This record gives sequence, C-alpha cells and structure tokens, in this order.
Amino acid sequence: MMLSLRLGLLRGYLARSRDFPFNKVDLLKGLMRIPCTLAGPKFIESVSEEEEFLLVKLRPLPMALYWPRVLPLFDLYKVITECFREDDWHFYEIPETRVSPGDVVLDCGAAEGLFSLRVAQRASRVIAFEPLPLFHSSLQQTFAQVSNVTIVPCALGSHERDAYINGTSLYGHVVEYAGGTPIKIISIDRWVESAASRVDFIKGDLESSEVEVLRGAAETIRRFAPKIALTVYHPGNDWREILGLVRSLVPNYAYRLKGLSFNENKARPVMIHLWQE
Repeated sequence: MMLSLRLGLLRGYLARSRDFPFNKVDLLKGLMRIPCTLAGPKFIESVSEEEEFLLVKLRPLPMALYWPRVLPLFDLYKVITECFREDDWHFYEIPETRVSPGDVVLDCGAAEGLFSLRVAQRASRVIAFEPLPLFHSSLQQTFAQVSNVTIVPCALGSHERDAYINGTSLYGHVVEYAGGTPIKIISIDRWVESAASRVDFIKGDLESSEVEVLRGAAETIRRFAPKIALTVYHPGNDWREILGLVRSLVPNYAYRLKGLSFNENKARPVMIHLWQE
C-alpha cells in the first residue's frame, strides 16, 4: 500500500491537472512519511476489550475513545494519525484555523468522534454530525461523560431531505437513490437557526459532499465567518469551487492548501483551511 501511495504522490506532483503549488521539499516529506500503522500506535496508552467496542486510551486525552470492534485496526491507526500528528496533511488545524478556547465547533462527518474528543477540552461546545448508525452507539459511549459535546445523528447538505448512505465505516457516501442505509439530511443553517447558536469553526470530511454542505451553511458563514477546515481530496471535489463559494459570501477569507493526493487521475490538495483576515 505504501508503494502505491508513493507512486500516486509522484504522479500527482507531475500531473498536468495539478492547479495548485506544491514544492519538492513537501513532496520529499510525503514520500518519506511513516505509515499510520507505525505512527498511530505511538499515541495509544492502552486498549481494553468490551463486548462491542475497543476502549482506547490515548495519551493526550483524559477520556477514552470507544472504537467499534467490527472495524479494522488499520482504520483506527489512520484516524489517530490524522488527528494527532500535526505534520500529517490531514490534520485539521493550522495556526490560523486552530480551535480557540470558547469556540463553538461543528464536526461535520464526525465518524468515530476522535476530532470532537480532542478539541472538546478547548471548545465551549462541539456538535458532532454523523449519519452512520455504526458509530451512533460508540459516540454515545465516548461522550457519555462529556457535557459539552452534542451528537446529531444526521448527515449535512444544502437542504433538508431523506437520502441513503452507501459504504461502511470511514468511507460512506450519501446517495439519493434507494439503497444502503436510510438517513436524514439537514443543513448547517437550519441547525444554527433551531439551536440559536453561533459557529466559530467548521471541520468537514464529507466524502465529496463538501461543496453541498457549504451551500447549506451560506447564512452561517455570512453571519459568523467561522474558521473552516475541509478535506478536498475526494473525487468530485474542486478546491477552487470551494474557495470561490466561501469568498462570494465573505470576500476577505484567506486560505491555505495542504498536501497532495492523486485520485481518479487528478491531482488534488488534501486539505483547504480558510479564515477571515
């Protein structure tokens, strides 16, 4: 797998489709990075088994993560690496988009909830949106004693509707046709209106639904100009479209692209970070 990832990086760096800067130093770092199966375990203090879950104690956190036992350990190591190694391209914070004390954070596509768990100590409130039933019981267990995290068992989109989710665990994607697991889609704007809440930070890993979710957050972005950290490496994502949409709402947003991926023969950044200057 590591060989194929390294070849993908080289192809992405050389691809004519690459429409963003990426230097040779960062390419070398990407080629030399250690796999998540080595990086992830370094953050684990202990693992104990329960009937349906692995109870994972991570050194930087006071609370344990409940991980569904049906999921592979590779996925666990992957999310730990992405959430705790600050030099990982998937890491959701840079100095300009760091979760600050007192922030209200939207964790869009919360999955196992590790990002929510990591920032809950700083944030005044975290809202974890996750539609996949597989994670609902584990999220409830993880946050049973964490009073400032709210779990919303819905997907996010541009408007409220019923849909389906295909795929499993960390790789599910929303579809409109019948099939997969039925889910409810809401918009960020509708949630903000019903909760009468401000928003300071939007994190999203949404398997190609990033643009649609931002369209459903247009009024929220206009009102609060939150810090934003989104994955943009999924097929169908266009970082320029995301930047254009956000700047059409708040023109003075600054941005930074991070990382390099090569999916479906197209070079894409891994993350886009946006903040109001």
